[in-house]
This record gives sequence, structure tokens and C-alpha cells, in this order.
Amino acid sequence: MQHPITPETRLATPASRLMHAMFRRRDPVGWADYHCVEDADGTFWVHTHGLRRRHLPDMEIAGVPHDMRGHAHQVLFGIAAHARTERPLSAHGELEGVFSAPSQNFRQAVTLYRAPHEDAAHGALLRIVDRDQPMESGFPRRLFASHLAAWAELQPDPARREAMCRRSLALFPGFFLEMNAGAGLRPDDPDLTDLQFRANLSACITLAGALFDQGRAREGFGYLEQAVARCPAWGRIHRDHILRHYRGEDRYYYFWREADITEICLRLRPANSMGMAPALAGTAGPDARRA
Repeated sequence: MQHPITPETRLATPASRLMHAMFRRRDPVGWADYHCVEDADGTFWVHTHGLRRRHLPDMEIAGVPHDMRGHAHQVLFGIAAHARTERPLSAHGELEGVFSAPSQNFRQAVTLYRAPHEDAAHGALLRIVDRDQPMESGFPRRLFASHLAAWAELQPDPARREAMCRRSLALFPGFFLEMNAGAGLRPDDPDLTDLQFRANLSACITLAGALFDQGRAREGFGYLEQAVARCPAWGRIHRDHILRHYRGEDRYYYFWREADITEICLRLRPANSMGMAPALAGTAGPDARRA
């Protein structure tokens, strides 16, 4: 696939790339050309040229929506930086790591395939898709949903945080997981990788906080209930931790103090996903007494 190299398709000018390569050598912006080319369907093909000079394969993301172009470049930066320092990339392989924000409490996972381009300029590209998905699946919605959820947590403006979380949930609403999913988490240092990948848990939790910060408590409670309904065992562990250690008398504490997880699950979970969650040692609150 041929495309012209223009300021419209190139993320950074040669001068900017040179500046990054000389003075910000750890910044992936200076490692390659990052191109963004519009396809006939209105989505974008975002890909790299030049990463092989860093002993990395060039990569691509197909089917990128218009509003995700900048985020696609950020994702490529994160994956390239991770592969440079942690693990090399290979075709038809999987990669898991922290690609978005250093403080995120979940890892992201992708599968890579040799892209089906026959021209010399793009024949060695690796296509990035969601983990366990075929190459033809196109845009990696779960990866980008997690990317937005990770960055939303760092956004100080609650309205902006809300918008990012809503876009994350629009990309991937998440599934209702089995009743014991997350039962083994450490509440003081949770690794939400599995729950985030399958349920988009962080987007629900962060969205609730953004709504609380805007004085929209009823909406915020609704998204915390959605998080509980999708991951009931996590909800039980997290509630116990909050009641034992949280010191704020605020809406977040009020929700967990009053939460009846069994009732939330009966009301919000699909009928074919029901089943009692296991009783967890030390679980507090009225729901635990009935478990």
C-alpha cells in the first residue's frame, strides 16, 4: 500500500524527530516515522517506519476511528518502549505490559500478526489486535478502552475524566464475569489485569468518581453498581477493604457501607449469569451475613 509522505500523514517533522533522537533519546517519538493515513471507510491506518533501526519491528493499527488517532500514536509509543526495554516483539505472538500510564494497576495484552502487505515499504509490519483475536478483527477495542481508562485516572478535570471513561465504555462495555472472578485479589495492591480486560472495570470505577466530583451522586452510584454486577467477588473484597481502611465520610464510602452485593447482582446481572458468589473470609456488611 503506497501513500505520500506529507505533513498530514506524518506525526512529527524530520526536525522534531531529530531533536527527540538527540536530546530525548528514551522518547519513542524520535525512534521512527509515525504515519496516519485515512482509508476509504473513514477510519485510519496508523503505522511506523524506521523502528528496525532500534532493532524493533515496525507496527500498525488498522481501522482507527477519527477521534482515536492521537491515542493510536500513544499506544504505539507505549508498545515500542515496552518492547525496547522488556521483551522483543515477534509475529504471531502475544505481548503483555503497561503501555499507557505508569501508575495503572492493570497490564494490557495484544496479539501480533504479520500484516498482509506485499509492497516493500510495508511488508514487514506487525499488526496489533486484541489478545486472542484474529488478524481480520481490525481495531483493538479492548486495548484502546483500557488505554482511555488508564489516562482518565490521571485527568484532573472531572468533566474530561467523565468523557474519557464514557468513550472507553462505548468502545468496550465489558462482560458480566463469573461470580468468583477476582476473588483472589489483594485489596491493598490489586492487579486488575484480568478484570479490566474482560469487564472494563476501571472505566466504571473512574467514571463513578468523576460523577461524584461533579455532584452527580445518583449517576455515580449507578456505575459503581455496574462494576459490582460485572465483578461480584471483586466487589465483596473491595467493600471489605473500604470499610476497614477508608477514612473519608464521602459518597464513595457511603456506597460501600450500604451496598448489598447480592441484591445488586439479582437486579443487574443477566438471568443466565446468576449464581451465588462464594463467601469470603472477613467480608463485612449486611450482604456478607446472607452469603
